Amino acid sequence: MTAIAVTGRPKTSVPGQYLGYSLQEVRLCRYLLTAREGFSVSIEHYDDVAVHGSNGQLLLEQSKSALTSNPLSDRASALWNTLANWADLVSDKTIDIRHSWFRLYVTPRNAGDLATIMAAASDEILATQALAKIKATFPKSETSETGVNPLVRRFLAAGDDICIAIISRMSVITEDDPIESIKAPLRATLATDLLEDFAAAAIGMARDEAERLGRTGAPAIVETGAYRRRFQAFVRKHNLSNLLVPTTPAPSSGEISEVLNGAPIYIQQLQAVGASTDVLVTAISDVLRTKADKIGWAADGSIVDESLDELDAELTRHHTLARDEIEDMHGSQDAAVRGRMLYRNCIGLTRPLEGRTLPSHFIPGAFNCLADVPSIGWHPDYQSMFKDK
Repeated sequence: MTAIAVTGRPKTSVPGQYLGYSLQEVRLCRYLLTAREGFSVSIEHYDDVAVHGSNGQLLLEQSKSALTSNPLSDRASALWNTLANWADLVSDKTIDIRHSWFRLYVTPRNAGDLATIMAAASDEILATQALAKIKATFPKSETSETGVNPLVRRFLAAGDDICIAIISRMSVITEDDPIESIKAPLRATLATDLLEDFAAAAIGMARDEAERLGRTGAPAIVETGAYRRRFQAFVRKHNLSNLLVPTTPAPSSGEISEVLNGAPIYIQQLQAVGASTDVLVTAISDVLRTKADKIGWAADGSIVDESLDELDAELTRHHTLARDEIEDMHGSQDAAVRGRMLYRNCIGLTRPLEGRTLPSHFIPGAFNCLADVPSIGWHPDYQSMFKDK
């Protein structure tokens, strides 16, 4: 049993927002990521969450939100209902007190006098003293039906031995950001800007597995090793740890229309080879997102500026080689046809940037940015057609 553990508030924490999941689901995920191999974690089985050891050990956790009230205050119904429930589980022999431990988890952080005393009772002597303090605080609990007295009475009805055993095996943890305990084990292998997305994915996978078991009629007890292997496969499949994440969504139709009406050089270049409206719209979207990505990635340190120059040089070389090959192989074709062939060849290119996978819009956007200078072009005569642009 340990005393109340309190963690500090991260600057970005927003109490009560758990990436769209319940607090119990967040705690389920936390234990699945951190409990020992071979252990299992259940949700709403014995308790809100429980960790099942391979040798019969059991950690029961009640998870409480302190957004609207303090679950750890001396007269909080949440505190006494939790203790009464634990006492019932021991009294009716649902769990074996000799192999069980109890935890009350509260977020955002809070405290209470009796909860602090109980959490600090690390042995039978201190637990006996804590029990005496409880009885002194609620002298009328045996007869009064007001407030939390019935819940206190239910806890005490289990008998001193059980109450002392629970108190001596009880811990209280309070923290401001429950998502941080999910991000912590992921931080060593994932980029900072991906942590929240993967934390949400990890919680969702934990919830989905528990719900899948529930639909089969089995207890929602998830094995840690199997869960971790599925989550690791998810990370490998998406390879998001090696992906440069787009900084902006696709532009609106209004933004695209404004650019199209302005007819920048890269649009004129595409029009010169008879590109369709769909191609023009996609090119505009690609350019707008690519420009935003270049600024955003450089600003947040995801890439260095020199890497963009190196990529542009590589794209320019590819353009030259592809143009020469098309002229050799398809020189008899109409100039506009050859231009469209060159464009499709270029935007179909895939290249990493600093060894990291680029979003699908980036290479096409980068080619069109070069065509906007214009240091490259699609029409065989683009240099004379746009020399004064």
